Amino acid sequence: MAAALTYSKCTPDQLELLSSMSRETFREAFEAQNKPQDFITYLDKAFSMETLGKELEQAGSSFYFIYREDELVAYMKLNTGKAQTDLREAKGMELERIYVLKDYQGLGIGAAVLSHVKQLAREAGKEYLWLGVWEENKDAIRFYEKHGFVKSGMHPYYIGNDRQMDWVMKTDLRNLNSQ
Repeated sequence: MAAALTYSKCTPDQLELLSSMSRETFREAFEAQNKPQDFITYLDKAFSMETLGKELEQAGSSFYFIYREDELVAYMKLNTGKAQTDLREAKGMELERIYVLKDYQGLGIGAAVLSHVKQLAREAGKEYLWLGVWEENKDAIRFYEKHGFVKSGMHPYYIGNDRQMDWVMKTDLRNLNSQ
């Protein structure tokens, strides 16, 4: 990946862009593997302006746009404290969302973003970083394992009325090998 990435914390005036980016990347990643009505119901709720606006204002949650040169290529959401969707320990940080636009996948952007997130978590004094990943998303699981994450549990995740299971994966930030 030749071009450097820059990170910009999302602000309330960027809510429309956040909603559009969220919908596009989630659709690219998961639409084909889900029931159409459940998927549409999920998209309309999870990535609505109202839902994202509340998440953007929630203490402990932060969204970031990621740019390669001047091109928006990805976004992520980090949670600490009570904003975490699970675990909720002060010593942990959740990477709730990390999505790279399809046209920019395979360029090392995901790995660079993950390295940046680990550094942010270390700077915040966190001992571990965790995330949830759909058990059927084998490519993502391999990616996270390659970057030092291990399965530590499971929790349900709903796409509409469809109950799916996510692996909870963690990496110890005190270990130099979790780069």
